[in-house]
Amino acid sequence: MLDRRVIEQLIDDIGQDVFGRLSRQFLDETTERIAAIKACRQGAEWKELARHAHSLKSTSQSFGLQQTGQLAAALQHAGDREQVALIEQLSPDLFAAATVECREFAELCDQLAFSSQ
Repeated sequence: MLDRRVIEQLIDDIGQDVFGRLSRQFLDETTERIAAIKACRQGAEWKELARHAHSLKSTSQSFGLQQTGQLAAALQHAGDREQVALIEQLSPDLFAAATVECREFAELCDQLAFSSQ
């Protein structure tokens, strides 16, 4: 679920035009981060997985994707500790949450862009 207060505050801080550009970049980078996490998981590269999860956590929380951010934080800690069973448990939940929240976020961005025209 999106935290609309975070999104509204971000728009107030940086303006709607900059928010629109950064939002597109965020969505592209999130797709890339998820792919990198999947590759690291498959290759058993736990520290690298933790690094990507850390980046995903930070950006997701900054853009109001709270569940994605929380799950990415948990995955980061599991990767840092090389807790393979926990990584396997958290990963599908993270991927599902990111998919749903990114779709909601993209729809919200489209609505905001339409309403500003």
